[in-house]
Amino acid sequence: MHLRFPLGVRIAIGACLLLPVLCSGCSTLGTLTYLFMPNDVQAEFNGLRGKHVAVVCKPIVELEFSDAGSSRELASMVGSLLDQNVRKLKMIDQQEVARWIDENAWVDYTTLGKSLDADLVVAIDLEEFRMHEGSTLYRGHATAHVRVYDIAKKKVVFEKRVDDFTFPADSAVPTSDQSEAQFRGLFIQVLAQRISRSFHAYESRTYFAEDSLTF
Repeated sequence: MHLRFPLGVRIAIGACLLLPVLCSGCSTLGTLTYLFMPNDVQAEFNGLRGKHVAVVCKPIVELEFSDAGSSRELASMVGSLLDQNVRKLKMIDQQEVARWIDENAWVDYTTLGKSLDADLVVAIDLEEFRMHEGSTLYRGHATAHVRVYDIAKKKVVFEKRVDDFTFPADSAVPTSDQSEAQFRGLFIQVLAQRISRSFHAYESRTYFAEDSLTF
């Protein structure tokens, strides 16, 4: 049998339950905040919501010939994360972006965005991408310049550098423990997460858990 108390009684009970929380200090309030609002870090740029968005990653010339596949995988992963985490975003299929790049001489991001009918282009200039630390260890290093182009206004509306991103941050992975393809996939995943977090709220604890992905 279910008992239903009058509103006044329910308010009194709620107040009694909340009082010890309020008296116990900020740590408990912080825990409550986490329980009810787990995404405690807000986006740096909220402008992708409700927009038609293309994600493009362009490597520098040296990387374009040595590791071109990584830049396309990074763009695809960033696009997928944004599609999952940004409300009402309409993501342009990565195959369409790749097809346009293959079929056209590269001009600039705004030309690409206009051709694909995008409102915004998330442009990632990949300046460094390497996975090895010596001959027997994996440790990823990347540097990227991230910009968001507003196609109608023909200007940059958000800009951020990801300088000397290192994964794992405080260690390295023996090449005997993982294949190069496995480590490369993890490295691209974590780098994509770091880039995409600029555009959506996230839980701060995930930031500190990245190194555990290698084990």
